[in-house]
This record gives sequence, C-alpha cells and structure tokens, in this order.
Amino acid sequence: MRVTRFLMAVALVVAVGAGAMIAQDKGKGGGKGGGKGKGPNLPPMVKMTIAGFADGGKIPAANTCAAGQGVPSPAISWTAGPAGTQSYALILHDPDPVLAGSATNDVLHWAIFDIPGDATSLAAGVPNTADLPNGAKQPNNIAGQPGYFGPCPPAGHGDHHYTFEIYALSAKLGLPASTSRADLMAAMNGKVLSKGVYIGMFGQQ
Repeated sequence: MRVTRFLMAVALVVAVGAGAMIAQDKGKGGGKGGGKGKGPNLPPMVKMTIAGFADGGKIPAANTCAAGQGVPSPAISWTAGPAGTQSYALILHDPDPVLAGSATNDVLHWAIFDIPGDATSLAAGVPNTADLPNGAKQPNNIAGQPGYFGPCPPAGHGDHHYTFEIYALSAKLGLPASTSRADLMAAMNGKVLSKGVYIGMFGQQ
C-alpha cells in the first residue's frame, strides 16, 4: 500500500510538472497549422547516474547510516541540461514519512544549488561545508548541518524511496547557504529548464 501511494504521488508530481511545462509552451508555434499532429516541444529530461546502484536499486551501505555517521555522498553524473542552463540544483529527500501519513514535511537529506552550468558531475564525498570552491551552496539538512546526510530510516519501517532530483536552471540563484528548503524551491520557480529523478532504496531491520 505504501509503495502504491508513493507511485501515485510521483505520478501526480510528474503530471503537474508536465502541465506547467506545457503551459509555458502554449502559443509557441501556435500559428496556422503550428504543431499540428505533434506534441509540445518539451526538453529532454536530465538523465542521472549514481555510482553503486541502479535507478530503483539498493543504496550501498557505505553511503548510509549503516556505515556510521558522516558517510560520504555517492558520485553522481548527469547529462547536460538544455541550451541556456546556467546552474544546477540537486535535492535528496525521503518522501515516505508524508506518504505514511506524517503531518510533517518529507525529510531533506541533501540540498546543493548554484552548481556551475557547465558541470555534469559531482565527485564522491562532497565536503559537508556550506560554501564550496566552485560557488555551489549547501543548506542545512534534517540534521541541521550542511551537506549530505546518508539515508537512515527507522528500523522495521521497510525500504524508503530516497529521491535524488537534479534541476537545470536558467540562472544562478544567488541565495546564501543559510536559505531554507522552501525558499530554495520558491527561488527556482520559473527557472527550471529540465529535471531528472533517480531513486534509491534503503531500509533497516
């Protein structure tokens, strides 16, 4: 039942996102015969690859709390965003507490934004500092610290769906690392050119 709820929620998010992108394209090529017999001109999704596990697979214990505290982030790569991409933002969160009926927001494990627009990867073990040498910023995670916080669901709750999202943005956000997740998402509004999603599973006995 929990997996069904998760899939329904993901389908809703995808539908809403697609609707927003279609609305942005409305009127483009809308002259006489424009787009006849064709779908909306949507950009391709950003395709992510994460070292150590396939999309939908098990996250290696070395990147989770099973290996203790302060575990490193995995190496992540992605295909280049569409023309006009000026920066990327990456968010790792666990939506399962909300899908299970929690009144709180889902759990933020990692956020990093203002990744340079010509980047297509993050090396393993991104330093857990608010400001990175390439200009990227890392807000605080659920533990109140900047950087990556490995998956760590309560024992006996089954596997959780740890969701990595990469956003190709039309501008750098210029926010401080102290920004909240809500403010980060608000600042991205209207700037998302494309997006990619990658899910890893992890649970504890």
